[in-house]
Amino acid sequence: MTHQRANPWHEKWRHLGGGSYVMASDAARALVNIGLVVGTERALLIDTGCGPRHATEILAAVRTLTALPLVVANTHAHWDHFFGNAIFRDEGFTHDAGTQFWAHAAAARGMAGTGESQRAEVAGPEPEMAAGIGPGTEIVLPTHVLEQEPVALDLGGISVKLFCLGRGHTDGDLMVGAPGVLFAGDVLEEGAAPQFEGSFPNQWAGVLRTLGGMGEQYPVMVPGHGQPVTAAFAAELADTVELGPAI
Repeated sequence: MTHQRANPWHEKWRHLGGGSYVMASDAARALVNIGLVVGTERALLIDTGCGPRHATEILAAVRTLTALPLVVANTHAHWDHFFGNAIFRDEGFTHDAGTQFWAHAAAARGMAGTGESQRAEVAGPEPEMAAGIGPGTEIVLPTHVLEQEPVALDLGGISVKLFCLGRGHTDGDLMVGAPGVLFAGDVLEEGAAPQFEGSFPNQWAGVLRTLGGMGEQYPVMVPGHGQPVTAAFAAELADTVELGPAI
């Protein structure tokens, strides 16, 4: 079964340099940044969207750039970043291999512990996901996790680094470093106030200051939502996050 929205798919990939791309993808309530790093042997997808409809459109967009087998990285355990996993797990079967799903170990625990309770939050954009009925509505957990030690993934000609800088937006924020580009998930957010629910503001500010010193390695930093930014933006955001949510 193919899920389709009433409106045609209009989102465009933005080339960030090398094999890295980002697409601001419509998740009904807010644009979610979907990252893609394309090597010669496989491609890495960063986040999968909020359910089967959204993920099916993301997959179609991915296939306009590459037919390579996919590896998936989920940046954290919030529904709009991993509820599309089942679509990409099933896509992996077409390549005679199961798709690898990477996340921080704490994020994997969060997905397992709160995945079902998060279903109610997607009732508007993905009603079948909220109900847990139909193809692609299974909550698919990571198959591979990391904690303190970084992991290097060889995509063929491009090496990508998965790592964690500590607790921040959540207790399991995963960073994805490609040549010249960092995909930071919701540790960075541009164009809207940071989301503090379940966060660790003091430690988050420290993570942002660390990112603020990584501009030479990663001139382009991609937030979970909003336009790509620089290390200077991360350093400035640290001051906002340190103050915590507005009362």
